[in-house]
Amino acid sequence: NQKPTSHWLDYVTTARAKNKIKSVLNENTKKIAEDGKELLTRKLRHLKITVNENVINELVIFFKLKTSLDLFYRVGIGSIENSQLKEYAALKSNSIMNFFKNKIKRTPTYQPEQIQKEELSNNYDMLVFGADQDKLDYKLSTCCNPIPGDEVFGFVTINEGIKVHKKDCPNAISMQSNYAYRIIQAKWIDSSQQEFKAILDITGMDSLGLTNELTKVISSNMHVNIQSISLSSEAGIFKGQVAVIVQNNTILKRLTDNIKKIDGIDKVTRVYKN
Repeated sequence: NQKPTSHWLDYVTTARAKNKIKSVLNENTKKIAEDGKELLTRKLRHLKITVNENVINELVIFFKLKTSLDLFYRVGIGSIENSQLKEYAALKSNSIMNFFKNKIKRTPTYQPEQIQKEELSNNYDMLVFGADQDKLDYKLSTCCNPIPGDEVFGFVTINEGIKVHKKDCPNAISMQSNYAYRIIQAKWIDSSQQEFKAILDITGMDSLGLTNELTKVISSNMHVNIQSISLSSEAGIFKGQVAVIVQNNTILKRLTDNIKKIDGIDKVTRVYKN
């Protein structure tokens, strides 16, 4: 018995016949998709990946499809090869890709037409990634040889971590079209102008005017911005936590030393939070 195909629609004229063929085609598609789902589950299990909703959604995006039905159907008819699933598995197990997945909701996908020109400086010497300007290991690509100050983007590779390309790299359009999910925002910055947050825990013996003196010392330090301050006193013991924004460790050390000079302050400790 010959099974109907979509080409049969070209040879029938009545609406009833066409609807009958479409109904059979839809049933065939669903059956193939069901078989494809089972096959995909086995293939992913072999790659040490447990199928769940997140994995299916990632695969739909990975293969640039619209629905999970499309994914299962393509697996069922054999148009998705094992090598492609292995590429997905390699990316999923890559720690840099895990970082990238965490950022993807916050970091806009690189679009060539959205590039904003920035006034660049000869002092732009540090490369940072993502909306939070994280420092990550990277390699400069040899196809376009970016140098400090160039407008660039990061490309998450399978085996070599992040490769950095110029935004006008000859391969940029191809990478964006075929591997948009592996693009990560990157930019050169002037390391001497970079600011970072530091939190200081302060303890000591409470005394009249101590709070005012502490606030005065912090605010009088050049290049220090107070982000938040929390002070309390109980049973004669003073406790405080101050979050400041500074440009470098030298400025932070000077601030710490000045706070320690205040009468009544016993200890100033920098707090490191994840």
